[in-house]
This record gives sequence, structure tokens and C-alpha cells, in this order.
Amino acid sequence: MICKNQKEIDLPLIGGESINLLIERSPKAKRMRLRIDRLKRRAVLILTKRSSERAGIAFAAEHGDWLKDQLALLPEKNVFADGFRFSLLGEEVVIRHSPLARRGVWLDEHVVWVSGEASHLSRRTTDFIKEHFKKYAKSKLKAVSETLGVHVGRLSIRDTKSRWGSCNRKGDISLSWRLALAPKEVADYVIIHEISHIKEMNHSESFWRTVSGVMPDYKIRERWLKKNAAYLYSFGA
Repeated sequence: MICKNQKEIDLPLIGGESINLLIERSPKAKRMRLRIDRLKRRAVLILTKRSSERAGIAFAAEHGDWLKDQLALLPEKNVFADGFRFSLLGEEVVIRHSPLARRGVWLDEHVVWVSGEASHLSRRTTDFIKEHFKKYAKSKLKAVSETLGVHVGRLSIRDTKSRWGSCNRKGDISLSWRLALAPKEVADYVIIHEISHIKEMNHSESFWRTVSGVMPDYKIRERWLKKNAAYLYSFGA
């Protein structure tokens, strides 16, 4: 869905090709910039409040080869379907479609069984992963919050565009459902990172001492997340 401050165009490239470009005007932007929306798999041009759209399109065209290369680097889309194998919090599972069953979606050993019509399988699998991850995250949040002596507010599981997690001053925490597709230790790192913000709403030395006090090797998890971000965003319907 395109918002009122957005516009979609086909950006012509040298050689007769073109790429889909979303133009977005942001009042918070301090400069014109380009990025790749890994979720929508498209190029995005961010304009400042006073930027000229014409100048922005020229800027995007000037960097057309870079945009094309970045889009080409995105991994192939992974669609949840019957027989598809993936990692669920570090455990390999396989999806099996059971159209006549009346149990919704359930995990049995290392099989994710999905009932109902095949056209709903991908969405139902995604919903199941979100709920499965929410249960795990709640348990982990409770354990870590007790260790740090802090109170956690509400937990929400979302499909965020860029952040893996967030924490506000009330202690409410939001996590990306895609963390369920990463190794458990990586998901744990993000959970620990966000809980640590309840003590320190910044990224000061004190904040990182809090994180390392719970997970001494957090930098390994952080590097994995940066390296495999595009892979995690390749999943979905």
C-alpha cells in the first residue's frame, strides 16, 4: 500500500532496463538517500522536506547500477510450502500439509503440520511461527528480567522493516518474528539487548556492559545477524 507521502515509479537504467523505485518524503530526513527495502524487495529514495523530486530521481538514476547490484544480491525468496525445510530457533523442521485435518497448525517432533487449504498454508505457517516465537520470547524475557532486576512491559511480535527489536521507556518490547528463523542464541541476543535498554536507554559503555554481563559472546551473535539479515528477510508469503 502506497501512503500519501510516497510515490512509485519505474526508474529507467542504462541499457533499457528499469527498476521499481519507491519515492518517500520524510520530514525527519536530513539528507537525500537511497536504500533497499529487503522486505518489499525494492529500491527506496528518501527525500527531505525540501528536496526536489526531480533532483531525487536524477540522484537515483546516477546510482542506478548500485541499486541494481544491491537488488541482485538479495537471496531468492523463501516461500513456506509443503515439504519446505527451515530452522525454527535453531532446530530444523519441515512443513507438511494435512488438508483434511481440523487442528490448525501444530508442531510434532520436527514437523510443522498445517491443515486447511493449500492457498492459506504460507500465511498459517507464518502465524504459527509468530505465536511459537512469542511463547519462547516471553519465557526468555522473564528469565533475563529477573537476572537484571527489571520489569518488562508488554511484548509484541511484528514484521519490522529494519529493526530486529525495540524497547520504550515503559519497558514495552517489540521483536521481529523473523528472529525465530535465526539460531536461538541470536534471538536471545536481541532479547537481551532490548531488555538492557530498560536499564540504559542508550548505547553507552554501561549499556554494553549490561549486555555482556548476560551474554559475554554477544558480538558473535551481532555479526551473524548483520551477515544474514537479507536471508531472514527472504522468508514469507
